[in-house]
Amino acid sequence: MKNLLKILFVLIALSLNCVDVKSISAAGPETPQYGGTLTYLDMMPQVNPISWDNADWVWKHGYDTGFYAEHLLMGNLQKGPRGTKEYDFVAAAWIPPGFTRGELLERWEVKKNSLQIILHLRKGVFWQERPGIMSKREFVASDVVYNITRLKNSPKAVPAMLDFIKSMETPDKYTVIVNMHHWWADWYFPLGWGYYDAIQAPEQEKAPGGPQKWENATGTGPYMITNYRDGHSQTYIKNQDYWDSEIFKGKKYKLPFTDKVVMLLIKDEATQLASLTTGKIDLMMYINWKHVERMKKDNPHLQWSRYLYMNNFSMAMRMDRKPFNDIRVRRALNMAVDKKVIIDNFYSGNAIMHTYPFPPTFREVYTPLEKLPSSARELFSYDPAKAKKLLVEAGYPNGFTFKAQVPSGFQNAQDIAALVAGYLAKIGVTLELENLDYPSYMSLMLKKAHSVGYFFAVDHGGPFSAMRRNFTTGQPWNPHMMSDPYMDKTWEETAKNPNLTEKQGFEVIKKLAVYALDQAPAIILPTPYYYVAWWPWVMNYYGELRVGGNRAAPIISRIWIDQELKKKMGY
Repeated sequence: MKNLLKILFVLIALSLNCVDVKSISAAGPETPQYGGTLTYLDMMPQVNPISWDNADWVWKHGYDTGFYAEHLLMGNLQKGPRGTKEYDFVAAAWIPPGFTRGELLERWEVKKNSLQIILHLRKGVFWQERPGIMSKREFVASDVVYNITRLKNSPKAVPAMLDFIKSMETPDKYTVIVNMHHWWADWYFPLGWGYYDAIQAPEQEKAPGGPQKWENATGTGPYMITNYRDGHSQTYIKNQDYWDSEIFKGKKYKLPFTDKVVMLLIKDEATQLASLTTGKIDLMMYINWKHVERMKKDNPHLQWSRYLYMNNFSMAMRMDRKPFNDIRVRRALNMAVDKKVIIDNFYSGNAIMHTYPFPPTFREVYTPLEKLPSSARELFSYDPAKAKKLLVEAGYPNGFTFKAQVPSGFQNAQDIAALVAGYLAKIGVTLELENLDYPSYMSLMLKKAHSVGYFFAVDHGGPFSAMRRNFTTGQPWNPHMMSDPYMDKTWEETAKNPNLTEKQGFEVIKKLAVYALDQAPAIILPTPYYYVAWWPWVMNYYGELRVGGNRAAPIISRIWIDQELKKKMGY
């Protein structure tokens, strides 16, 4: 009766067009509901799955496999907006110290003196049955060893990430001892909750077609994949044997709540927005700021959360080729772009400038603009006269022409690139833009065949991983082609030094980030805010995006659908 009265209140408010978010939220059931389907758009709905096999070392793996393939560690959501509110769980792949919980691990021990990481597996976790692929069986220590070994030996492995592993032991079926060649401060990223370390069933490799086929995919997670349609959707159904639970108002509930999850793949932005506003999808995680005011007016029932975009969008300049092997040229191009005007006019104030490569939310390693040394702070200023002077000093009194690739289909990318080209033209530099589909665009960078300019959006990663992959020699995600002896040496020594506390290690990374910024490896551009929107029948959701490694699945598994309210609202 109590809930019916609440629903009646909502319906009256809706008919008067005066309902607000708090009213709708209060109308939800006081206890979780099971059943129904959640249909949603994730952060990259325009990009199809790149690979279903974790040994291919694809950054997007967690988007596509995270519903069925779990990791050893994940973010502790109870320390986020739904709990203590200490962390927002927006970053793609950074879980700060103290905000981690075991996923497939019950607990773990780190022994610096003996150079060991001891992994204690969660008992009672089972692999999903996949007819023709594998029967239901218990998840055990040999599965972990198999995965780590296969990742480490993959020809596609990212250099340095797993080189610290010397050997592994399994004293019993629930314990794995990882022996290290040397201490590795960033061990939790490549082993625990990073982009590539999902735990995959050994049976997938032996199945016809191998682990590259989605039909062979299985895992230990809350859902099981049942269908994939290229350019359309990925469909997952509830894993009835899932081990995890959610505490709601002091009571434990078995996860997941919904029977099905449909993750849509939609390239066209207008179609994405229409799918939300017509109620065809329940939740959308990636909404451009420029649509929000109109959408709030036209759809007052939607609930909203704002977040600072997790990717730095910049134009990387190849430091190994002319003209960008000259720091004066790189500095000149930064000072030629009026970033404040871009924030005020293009983004209408819905963006900020922050130091590269970390956002302000990375409190452990972030240096505010006002605390940068003057040489680094100057990169954020608009001074076309000085830019021209630097070009003359570098031997380019008449400017020069260069090309830069831009990914097609990414919100604002082409528009921002065109703005940059316009600013550079004012100092005599001609920028020719080459728009490429995402696979072609990525392939050029990974093969190091990209041009001297490359518009680049990369998420921040964690403190250690961001510095390694963006700025150390030979890394595949280093479009700047930075190869700096001081950077390489300092980063490696810090990562390998067991005598540094975590705080001391972060202090070194913080200084190293300022050093990298001072080399002007990119035209640093403003970072916009984006929005999440969801309908009021989406319950137990608080705007979180990730629990590590581009994974939303543990968040999605905790959502339930107030099916009665959805029906009453006409959907």
